[in-house]
Amino acid sequence: MLSKKTYLLTAIIILFSLVLGACQPGASNEAGVGGQKEVIKFSDTQFQTLWINNAIAKFIVENGYGYPAETVEMTTAVFQQSLTNGDIDVHMELWRANIMDWYTEATTSGDVLDLGDTYEKSTQGFYVPRYVIEGDAERGIEPMAPDLKSVFDLPKYKELFQDPEDPNKGLLINCITGWQCALVNRAKMHAYGLDDDYNILEPGASAALDAVIAGAYEKGNPVLSYYWEPTWLLGVYDMVQLEEPAYNDECWEEVSAYVNDTIALDDITENAGCAYETLGIHKGVHKSLKERAPEVVEFLENMNVGTEPLNKTAGYMSTNEVEADEAALWFLENYSERWHEWVPADVAEKVDAALAEAQQ
Repeated sequence: MLSKKTYLLTAIIILFSLVLGACQPGASNEAGVGGQKEVIKFSDTQFQTLWINNAIAKFIVENGYGYPAETVEMTTAVFQQSLTNGDIDVHMELWRANIMDWYTEATTSGDVLDLGDTYEKSTQGFYVPRYVIEGDAERGIEPMAPDLKSVFDLPKYKELFQDPEDPNKGLLINCITGWQCALVNRAKMHAYGLDDDYNILEPGASAALDAVIAGAYEKGNPVLSYYWEPTWLLGVYDMVQLEEPAYNDECWEEVSAYVNDTIALDDITENAGCAYETLGIHKGVHKSLKERAPEVVEFLENMNVGTEPLNKTAGYMSTNEVEADEAALWFLENYSERWHEWVPADVAEKVDAALAEAQQ
């Protein structure tokens, strides 16, 4: 039997050996406690296409590459800080037009790596139901604003889009509180001279924004709202985007100055009135992920869900009232050839096996 002194000395030597081994150059940096791979964290800024893209990526990361993955709910401002400092690893939808100053700084510094398109086309702007302009004979709806084509036509229709809390003004349902597009739209409304004619209401979440639009549409009521594509809502409901002056850099420089709080709303001129730039929506990762999980970064770089497949997946999710995880399975089943191009054959085999099991 070992003496207490010998036992203590042996324990110290073992502990020292374990610590020294863990610190040796070349030790695996992808393993966490107990040899587990470290969790890969995806940001969730609370809108449907991001939920879908997160769910697709997570399924492949977990089942194809063996990394645990999770989503973390947060606002746009928090995601920007968290992705820059590495508290989260992945953001699947960088709407660069809304966060251009942050995006430029984060990617130029190298803290955030831009991995290219998640889908190739996005559109943002102000929308009304088509029946507002053209009517809908099947629903017995007469045209309400037959001459409404652009944002500059809105003053004469403020009574049509009346604010129930302020009958002397119309109401724009704005982008979601905490998203920078809410500030962008305030700048644009001021630039278009619509402040005197319209109030702005900002929903607290994407579900609330959807509910306002869908509720009005189902009743055949007029509604004026900010929205974007691709989304389930514009796949299900026939909406018309109002015309705006074309995007230009000078315009967006002034809009960005307001968003970044370097000028006040009253200082915005008519030069800040222009459409959003139509861009592909990219994905970004914190720089540390390339060192920790290079194979996952390679997969994400290859991952391009596509605008039309994403529209259809979002439509499936909403029409069938399923969660994003189930919508992701639908995408993986129906766009098999597409996602097989993102990963090596051995990874695809694992994902296919997991997909078959999930569908049982």
